[in-house]
Amino acid sequence: MTMEEEKRERFIEVALREFSKGYTAANTDVIVKEAGISKGLLFHYFGSKRGLFLFLNKYVLDIFITEYEKVISDSCDFLENIKTVSNLKRDLSSRYPLIFGFMMKAYLSINDVFPEGLPGDLVNLNYTLMKQIYERSNKNKTILKDGIDKEKAQNIIIWTMNGFTESLFRYGDEVDAYKAHFDDAGKELEEYLQTLRKILYR
Repeated sequence: MTMEEEKRERFIEVALREFSKGYTAANTDVIVKEAGISKGLLFHYFGSKRGLFLFLNKYVLDIFITEYEKVISDSCDFLENIKTVSNLKRDLSSRYPLIFGFMMKAYLSINDVFPEGLPGDLVNLNYTLMKQIYERSNKNKTILKDGIDKEKAQNIIIWTMNGFTESLFRYGDEVDAYKAHFDDAGKELEEYLQTLRKILYR
């Protein structure tokens, strides 16, 4: 976007807040009014409401990848890095409540918004971040039990974590609900990680 920085940040803030209501409930008229831009300019940049939603997803993905890069350690194993990132999420939910609100609603609606499949330059947020953790973890990869295929072990862990992430929506899709149950979710995650460690690691 070529907007001046202050206007751009204001626009993104307003758009994230509006889409935090859910994709269907988000109203572009509200966005342009509160951001102080014309509707023509919005559609000039993004083409459609769906295009704006796509932009916001990429924006959020970039932020989380940057934050995860700060804490993922090359010397730690995959499961230990997952635990570290999980602890980071609690901090991020307080530092970026607006982004977290958008992310939780987007997670539930993105496949409905793109029924034909995600655009090539937008991959599943959770899967992308899990792949990032895996690629940075345990460079020698010698901690797996003999006879266990490394790629299949990676998939087992990623699928388990994706299922765990989806299960957290039993608490609701609002940031405050997520934060209220963070301790319980953390204990549950640790149990899954310990089980995976027993199954896959030496």
